[in-house]
Amino acid sequence: MSQMHQIQMSYISSEDRVLFRLNTKNRQEFRFWMTRRYTAILWKTLARVVNEAGKSAKAISPAPVQDELAKSAEQEIKHNEVVSQGDFDTAYLESSYLPLGDAPTLLFSVAIKPGPSSRAMLCLHPEKGEGIELALNEQILHSLCKLIIDTSQKAQWNLDLSFGSGSAQGDEAPTGWN
Repeated sequence: MSQMHQIQMSYISSEDRVLFRLNTKNRQEFRFWMTRRYTAILWKTLARVVNEAGKSAKAISPAPVQDELAKSAEQEIKHNEVVSQGDFDTAYLESSYLPLGDAPTLLFSVAIKPGPSSRAMLCLHPEKGEGIELALNEQILHSLCKLIIDTSQKAQWNLDLSFGSGSAQGDEAPTGWN
């Protein structure tokens, strides 16, 4: 897969699933379904990566935070800071080049593995067939978290997707990050 360009998550009520779409700089588009259960598992995986990144950043800090509530608030502040730098307003550009086919594929497994430049690779795969692997930088990681929070709220799935003090509500349009 070439370099990622945009991602979008939309809740489709008739399916009670999230449609996750990703397009690349080469105009390839990958489409996947995410169930409520899968979304919860994906969130836990991403939250673990956020926590690991926070631990390594604190290793050099002179006074590590001991209080769990303070740690959660610190993660929420960092999350909001990174997300504020993302582009969530540019319209998602659909592509007719669909390497995995027209129909979205149901995602089944999620994993993290080491990737290039010491970045975590997020592996999203169906039970059979091809999936995708994304190198996570700070912007992609926090933007994915925001999309999951916003879309899960629209779906009214009542998942615990907070770093601490809750997250902002979105409108009814599909959620996307560029």
